[in-house]
Amino acid sequence: MEKTQGKATEDIRIIYSDIDGTLLRNDHHISARTREAILDLDRRGIPFILVSARMPDGVRLIQRELGNRRPIICYSGGLILDEEQKVIYSRQMELELAVEVQSALERECPGICCNTYGGELWVVRDDKNPWVVREENITEGKSAVGDIKDMFAQAGGIHKFLLMGNPEDIGKGEIFLKTNYPQLTILRSNEYYLEVMDGSVDKEEGVRFLCRRFGIPLSCAAAFGDGENDMGMLNAVGYGFAMRNAPERVKKQVKYVTKSNEEEGIWEVIREL
Repeated sequence: MEKTQGKATEDIRIIYSDIDGTLLRNDHHISARTREAILDLDRRGIPFILVSARMPDGVRLIQRELGNRRPIICYSGGLILDEEQKVIYSRQMELELAVEVQSALERECPGICCNTYGGELWVVRDDKNPWVVREENITEGKSAVGDIKDMFAQAGGIHKFLLMGNPEDIGKGEIFLKTNYPQLTILRSNEYYLEVMDGSVDKEEGVRFLCRRFGIPLSCAAAFGDGENDMGMLNAVGYGFAMRNAPERVKKQVKYVTKSNEEEGIWEVIREL
C-alpha cells in the first residue's frame, strides 16, 4: 500500500468495493487470487459488498463470478438489494423531472448518448448506438428501446441517467446539468461517462445504510474505489482506499492509496488482514 498509517487493516469488519476500474482488471474480470482472498474473508465473517453505478443485472454478473452472497448496492447507492435480491432501499428521480432532463439533454447536448435506468430496466432511444452496444458487451445486459415516459410510468421515477460520449461532449453536458439542475447528483465515473441521479443518491448513503443493517460502525469499514463517484464512500469509512489508477484529485483526498486494479490492489490490502 501507499499513503498508509500504521496497521490500517486490523479493525476492518466489512468491506465495500466499486467494480469497474477497482475490483475488475482491465479485461473486466476478477483475478483468481483476489477472488480467493475475498471469499476467505467472507468465510471468516467479513462481508464483501459490491457497490456500483451498474444496474442490478450488471452487479449480479460480477457477484456470480465472485461467488459470494451478500447485499448489493446498485446505481451508485440509489438501489440496494438484500441477499435474496429483494429491494431494501430505493431513491428515485421523479419521472416528470426525468422526462424534462432527457428532453433538455437531447436539445442542448445532441452528441451525448442518454441511457435511462430504473429497477431492472435499461431504456435507450437507439440500441444500435455504438455506445449502447459497447455497454451491453461489457455488462452482458440488454437495453430496451422506448420512451421513458411510458416505460417508467408504473414506477413513477428512474434510478439513473448514464450519459456516454467523448470527453468534450460529456464536459458540456456536465456544465449544463450542474447549471440548470443543481438539485441532482451529477458525477463522472470516468471521462466518457456521466452519472445523473436524484440529489439524495450517493454511494456514501448506501454504505451508511448497510453498516447500520449489519450493526458495524463506519470506523470499522473499508472501501475501495477509483472514481469521483466513490469519494463520499471512501471518506465516510474508517479505511478508504483509492486505486493507483484513480485520478490524482481522488487520490489526494483519501486516507490511503493501494496498487491499481491491474496490479490487484485489493488483494494487496486484503493479504494484510
